[in-house]
Formats: sequence, structure tokens, C-alpha cells
Amino acid sequence: MIITALAFVFLILFSPVSYAISIPAGEAAPDANLTSIDGKRFTLNKDEEKATVLIYWRTEHKRSLLALKDAKKVQDKLKSKDVRIISIVAGSDNQDLVKSILSENKIPFPVVVDYERKFYSDYGIRVYPTTIIIDKQGIIAHSIPSHPLSYKKLFEGHIKKALGEIDESKLNEMLSPQNKEIDKTMLEALRQYNLAMKFTKSEMFELAADSVKKAIAAKPDMLKSHILLGFLFLELNESDNALGAFNKALELDPDSNDAKTGLGGALVMKGKLDKAIEILNGAANANPYAQLTYYELGKAYELKGEKDKSLEMYKKAVEKIIHKQILPSSISKCK
Repeated sequence: MIITALAFVFLILFSPVSYAISIPAGEAAPDANLTSIDGKRFTLNKDEEKATVLIYWRTEHKRSLLALKDAKKVQDKLKSKDVRIISIVAGSDNQDLVKSILSENKIPFPVVVDYERKFYSDYGIRVYPTTIIIDKQGIIAHSIPSHPLSYKKLFEGHIKKALGEIDESKLNEMLSPQNKEIDKTMLEALRQYNLAMKFTKSEMFELAADSVKKAIAAKPDMLKSHILLGFLFLELNESDNALGAFNKALELDPDSNDAKTGLGGALVMKGKLDKAIEILNGAANANPYAQLTYYELGKAYELKGEKDKSLEMYKKAVEKIIHKQILPSSISKCK
């Protein structure tokens, strides 16, 4: 049973087969008449000069931001290529938040707004984010659901094929699981991480910490393991170990707001309040889901004796809790 489950997980994460939209690859991409977030009209017509990538994303989905970041990395790698990347958001998304997320993460893609959800309907979007690659003839080349571990390789491979740089056999060679070893270390890291999350939800924090340490031993560069371990150390009142875990997470991703929030919490625990407030304020400004960050700020100001400021931060935390669950929710002090 375990082997079957792991094989299923591997197929979900690494398979190049796509079910992101209802239109199969090889069919013409429906035209789209949309308005950019700056009020300019956008029409998706066949462009003999460029391949087009459309990324439909949501502000509240963490995988959406990961997809946008990876798309930018591939674009930078192929910066001399004839590719245009356009991001699409629903009309219900907060447009100021959209601009803020793109600005903070230095994502340069233009944004168009699907106000009437016509694009969503015409393409049959099934998951967020959805990445759609259209070749120079206006034919859908591929679509990528969500943000699998193989996202960058899928993205780059199918763009190269859409541009005519590689053929089907070269693409299959590039993506085929038969030509690469199964990343057993990643599977083991994910297994241990998921086990740690189960222990965490049951408030068995020491067992959770042991499991996530095994996940890190298997895959030292898996960011979320270091973040989870840091929050577990906070629950266990091990501030020095928490600092180490969060600093390691920030080495892997200096822009991680979760790691900055945890680092601020560890500094609060150690009584380094001014430094904690500086870090937490930065994390709150850059994070659309800053519930826990505001909570830690409230604690810091309370310990400094600044009651009005403390109450203001606690109020902001509560306001956000009403709308969104705190991340990481399973170990949040605000649950």
C-alpha cells in the first residue's frame, strides 16, 4: 500500500500529462478580450513572432506565487527568446494586492483581469494556478496544472517545443521519467514531512521535530522543512534552535515571509524586541497573509510596555484571522 501511494504521488508531481484546462493540446486557443490592470485592452490573437504563456493565478494561493517566480526564472534563462508571458487574475481579486505581490517579488509580467470570468469559462480552468503555453500559430501546446515539482522543466521544455527549437522526441527525452532516476530522497523527505505534520496537528511536537529532522537529512534544501522545524522549536521553547532553523530557511529563500515571521518570534522569545519588531514589520508589509506576523508584533510591543501599539497589532491579527487561516495553521499560536 505504501509503495502504491508513493508511486501515485510521484505520478502527480512529475508526470508531464496535463489536465489543467478542458481544451486539449493541439487545438486552437480561444481568443480573449481582456483589460489590463492598468486599464489597457488586451486581445489574444495569433502572433507569428512570439509564443505566448498565460498564467491564471490567485492572490491567496501560495503555489500561484511559486509558479510566477519559476516562470520568471525560465524567462530570464530564455530572455533572448520570442516569448511573452501574461498573468491573469479574476475580477474578484484585490487589484492593489495583485500589484503589491508582483512588485514585492519583482515579477515583471503584465496583468490582465478576467472580470466576467469569461476566460475562465472558455478555457475551462480547473485548478489554480494554471499555466497555458500557446505556440506561434495560436495552438495550445501544453497546460500545467498547479505548481508540480517539475514545473520549471515542463515550462522550459514545452516553450522550446512551441518555439520550434526541439521536436517531440527531444521533448520526451527531456521529460521522460525513464531517462531520469526517481528522486528517492525527495520522496523520503516528503514522507517524513507529512508525518511531521500529522504529529504536529496532534500536538505531539517532539515526535514531529524528530520526523522533520529526518526530512531535512533526506533533502537539506527543502525550505518548508526548515520552517516547520523552526516553529516546532518555538512550541518547545527552544529559541536558539528556532533561530538556527529560521536562519537556514532564509539562506534558502531570503524572501520567505514565513521564515521571517518565525525568526521574529524567536527573537521575541529571547527578549531581543527591537530587532524582532524590525524583522516582523518587514514581513508584515510584504505578506498578504500576515496574521501570525501581527500576533508576534503584538507580543513584542506588549513586552516593551507599548500597550496601544500592542493592541493595534493584535487587532490586525484578529481581523485577518476572520478572513484567512494563519500559516502555518497547524502550529499557529493564534489558533
